[in-house]
Amino acid sequence: MKTTSLGEKVRQAIRLDRAVRFVWNAGRGWTITNLFLLVVQGVLPLFALYLMKLIVDAVTSSITAPDKGAAFQYVGLLIACAAGVALFNALIQLLSGLVKEAQSATVTDYMYDVLHAKSVEVDLEYYENPQYFDTLHRAQQEGPFRPTHIVNGLAQLG
Repeated sequence: MKTTSLGEKVRQAIRLDRAVRFVWNAGRGWTITNLFLLVVQGVLPLFALYLMKLIVDAVTSSITAPDKGAAFQYVGLLIACAAGVALFNALIQLLSGLVKEAQSATVTDYMYDVLHAKSVEVDLEYYENPQYFDTLHRAQQEGPFRPTHIVNGLAQLG
């Protein structure tokens, strides 16, 4: 079993920092929008839970209320608000999916631009080296999606 030292864990954390900076440089607007939508998605279930509490309280108090019509209207209003929150939550999830796709496409384009720029800068002798060619091939395969995946995982963890 391999144990990781504290220094290795710190180096891995620094790599996370590089991924965050890369995604931030690739698309600041998409990253900010993604974080905002993630915060809204975190707050909406709490709001829905509070509305559910209000509905239960209203139904409980309407049992003994003298004016059943007004109590029924209040419960109906609360149920309509809960339905509105559920629809808004579905809309936010849809927008979040679209923003994640747009952010991923932006980061992919940026990654390919960086890879092409670095490929042009190196000497031709590097292309004869199989180790360099393997590294370039892995960067082309894994580079476009990995930084976005790391940042989205960190944002959801937060």
